[in-house]
Amino acid sequence: MLKKSFIFLKSIFIIPFGILAGEFEIDPIQKSDFDNLHGPNIYSEDYINKQPGVLSLAELLKSVEKSYPLVLAAEKLLTEAEYNYLAAEGAFDLQFRSIGTTKPLGFYQNNASDSFIEKPTPLGGTSFFAGYRIGRGNFPAYDGRRETNDLGEVRAGALIPLFRNQQIDKNRADLRKAEIDRKLAELSIQKLKIELIREATRRYWKWVATGQDYLVYKDLLEIARVREGQIIDRIKLGDLPKIESSDNRRAILQRESQFVTAERELHKAAIDLSLFLREPDGKLITPNNNRLPIGFPKTVDPKELDIELSLKKAIKNRPEIKDMEFKRDKVSVDRDLGYNAAKPQVDLLVAASQDFGPGSITRAKPELEASLVLNVPLQTRRPRGLIGASEAKLSQLDQELQFTKDKIQTEIHDTISEVIATGKRVAIAKSEFELAKKLEELERERFFLGDSTLLIVNIREQTTSEAAIREIKALFDHHTAVANYKAAIASF
Repeated sequence: MLKKSFIFLKSIFIIPFGILAGEFEIDPIQKSDFDNLHGPNIYSEDYINKQPGVLSLAELLKSVEKSYPLVLAAEKLLTEAEYNYLAAEGAFDLQFRSIGTTKPLGFYQNNASDSFIEKPTPLGGTSFFAGYRIGRGNFPAYDGRRETNDLGEVRAGALIPLFRNQQIDKNRADLRKAEIDRKLAELSIQKLKIELIREATRRYWKWVATGQDYLVYKDLLEIARVREGQIIDRIKLGDLPKIESSDNRRAILQRESQFVTAERELHKAAIDLSLFLREPDGKLITPNNNRLPIGFPKTVDPKELDIELSLKKAIKNRPEIKDMEFKRDKVSVDRDLGYNAAKPQVDLLVAASQDFGPGSITRAKPELEASLVLNVPLQTRRPRGLIGASEAKLSQLDQELQFTKDKIQTEIHDTISEVIATGKRVAIAKSEFELAKKLEELERERFFLGDSTLLIVNIREQTTSEAAIREIKALFDHHTAVANYKAAIASF
């Protein structure tokens, strides 16, 4: 009789883990994978992502990129930079000017009109112009240039800087700065996304970990509940003292408290995750338990973490490096403007004109005119001040750039060390759980044979659950460390 009771109780006490997690909708074919009581489940991420209805990390990160408000707000910075670039391009817009003059009274009565278009270009600072003017009536000798033949005069020409404004001028400087600002806006979006993805990934694994904790405590509670009725039967048969029933009841109350806490933590983790999981219109989505993955991905092999290669990737991809380099480029533009302002202005003005229609024979032939404009600054305090300030700023940025590279190097070393250490912790915690589980099963068999007490069995079960929780915590820390490593090398 005692042997039959032992077999019956053993078959009940060792409850498949998947049966106790029915709300997670696990495929019945996979239930054998959950036979270990209150233990975490470790699968490859490919397998996790293939489970129907499961919220994958990729889905979460896609939601962050498409619907997260701060990302959408940051993208407006890029739109603003695009419009600022368009405004800077406006310095090279085609301009039309016109002036008309009439003198109806006086000794010299005349009418004149002068219209022309001007096109600044970034081609060496050269500006082109073309125009038409016509003058009718009597003009004094000193104002004879306003007089034209009957059909007016057509003219065209160019202003070509030969020294100052040849390599750079204010318009081209503003355009270059606007282009740099556009790239800086893109980098600011990248920096924000990296931080958001890292935080979203951490919250995702926190949600997965609390889900595993929830199952551990649910399993632990169910064991005590199933055992309660069987203990009462054994007390009636005289196999156990009455105190064992009270002790099991105490264990149930203790485990109910743990379960309620785990349930609250799971709900809190889901709420925290909803900040990043959103509908396309931005509405928050709180994932339910049915969307929990069945476990964690496998740990990262330390052999895949090469420090030198990781550092090269970080220097190449980290937006902070590019941000500092673009800021240097922007200051270099101001320095170039200072050097440009210190140069003498030497401009070549070339113009050709042709009058049409009846009129003076002196205006009948085409004319070509060339002028040289010279402007030499006698004092250069403004350019020298601009150059000095720019050089000082560049020196400052160089130091900050070097510090940023040093900081990234320490982050790479630290995150790789963290990934390796947490991976070792996972292996140790797994071994601890397996040993605790084995001891628990042996202790339960001793209890059935009358060689142990329920108090010791409860302690063994509690120890096993604590080992399981430590393994889950180690897995969470490991995958959080992996997220930190990916953020350090900007590989998201």
